[in-house]
Amino acid sequence: MRKQIYVLNQRREETFDAAGKAMRDVFAVLAEYGSKVIWSVPKSCNKFIKILDLPYLVLFLLFSVGKESAVFYSIPENHMKVRILKRVQKVKHYKLICFINDLNAFRYGDVELSCMDEQAREELAVVDMADTVLIPNHGTEEMLQKIGMKAKLVPVGVWDYLMTKEQSEALEERRTQSVSAMQEMKAGEIGQKVTRIAFAGNLNKSGFLPLMDVPEGISMELWGKLDEEKQEELLKAQGDKCHYHGVLSSDEIPQAICTMDYGLVWDGEGKDEIAGGLGEYLRYNNSHKCALYLASGIPVIVWNKSGMSHFVRENGCGITIERLSEMSEKLAAADTEKLRTQALLVAGQLQQGFYLKKAIETAMGE
Repeated sequence: MRKQIYVLNQRREETFDAAGKAMRDVFAVLAEYGSKVIWSVPKSCNKFIKILDLPYLVLFLLFSVGKESAVFYSIPENHMKVRILKRVQKVKHYKLICFINDLNAFRYGDVELSCMDEQAREELAVVDMADTVLIPNHGTEEMLQKIGMKAKLVPVGVWDYLMTKEQSEALEERRTQSVSAMQEMKAGEIGQKVTRIAFAGNLNKSGFLPLMDVPEGISMELWGKLDEEKQEELLKAQGDKCHYHGVLSSDEIPQAICTMDYGLVWDGEGKDEIAGGLGEYLRYNNSHKCALYLASGIPVIVWNKSGMSHFVRENGCGITIERLSEMSEKLAAADTEKLRTQALLVAGQLQQGFYLKKAIETAMGE
């Protein structure tokens, strides 16, 4: 008999850098397992009503959650709530499962626990209160084991990117139309083939974009938040080598990028190399833009030291590079059709939540 899953409530609004989409999909997958969300006082309520939040949680755990149940929480989360989960667990003996969405320790990289600030150490302690932790990838696993994490660690491997049957069919139709258009171009021998590389997200934080040397024959196609001042900076630096297409929702953007040749997963302030905290963050966290590209059916280009590189190599759905300047050579040597075929196989799994489901079942002992 499957254990009943209870989930600490979190806000899951839409954002145009897809951060909201990521956690909405996590909750949607949990709902497929019949999970029940533990009610909490809305953040919009006044401080007097919010006082009821923690007592309600205690009473709910004591009177509604049984021994054969599991309680699921994600990080970041209110630390006091997680401590309550742990204390009541001693009485009720349910299973505690933690899902890592974002973790301050990721920003420290390969360092000792003693070098981290108090906030990061406190957050790690809250994570380690779980019996099982669903972590982003194998890079995360190595880091957490090195700093002494005692909980059972289950790498998810990649963010899923849920889609309805109608959305999947619309993507397939869009790709078919694109292939037909390309065949007509080849028949007419119009121009030289340009490799179009998608890059989506909060472009204001992507300092490498105006600095990188975009190789000949490559066009960077951009979607996401980009202030007018930074648009002008990018246009001045890159000219027609970069094309900005504005902001789309997480439901709209797969239709826009599914006809691209590749999707780039990169970050930081470096012209050629990964540099800065945001870049180093890629070592340990899964990039949701990687899931977006793959779920849309296009192969990816990732940093060879990123947390996503293991998944990309294992599934043959993209290429890995150490520097942006390697991109042209690696693309020339790649079997793009084979990579696209593999990306399409992965796409079907991501759209159904395959990877998170597999991790949840491992955590539940099923």
